[in-house]
Amino acid sequence: MYQLVLDTSNQYLYVALAKDFRVFTSILQVGNNNHSETLMDVVKKIMSDNSLTTKDLESIIVGRGPGSYTGVRVACTIAKVMAYLENIKLYSFSSLDLLLSKYLDENNTYIIHMDARRGYAYLKTIKLDNGNITILTDETFTTLEEEKNKFPEALCVNQNVNDSDDYNIYNLYKYDLIKEETNIHDFEPTYLRSGV
Repeated sequence: MYQLVLDTSNQYLYVALAKDFRVFTSILQVGNNNHSETLMDVVKKIMSDNSLTTKDLESIIVGRGPGSYTGVRVACTIAKVMAYLENIKLYSFSSLDLLLSKYLDENNTYIIHMDARRGYAYLKTIKLDNGNITILTDETFTTLEEEKNKFPEALCVNQNVNDSDDYNIYNLYKYDLIKEETNIHDFEPTYLRSGV
């Protein structure tokens, strides 16, 4: 059985197929505020290219944000509807953890961030030490500059279109960063706003 992975929390749309949480094919494309128009086409393409139907899916794993309000809603809504209609398990992960996934075996301090426009970022800062994750700043909406001043030694991690091959869904699973959503109807994305 397979897992379908979705994330549309920022300008990049990411869809992948995994088996035992190991990605074997993925599509990452830059959006133009059109994830709601293109996500289902990309899902259909990746499924048909691999001769799969929803009956072959064991679960859907979706990025719950933080990120663009509309972007986060697009993947989460599609994931919830598919999970409900097809009776498939729904799991979620922090979209910031997806960006970090390729670094999870490397000891360091990381500021993981996404552009939130107008000089702000969605970010979190963590320290990795021999497989132990310490959250120094939990998911927040602030300026990257302010966070860099707090942790000048930290490496900054963000997303670009060349990163998709490096996403490591298995690392999210290995480090217990994927959460099972036991009640699909209660699942809510992570929205961050100034002052929240």
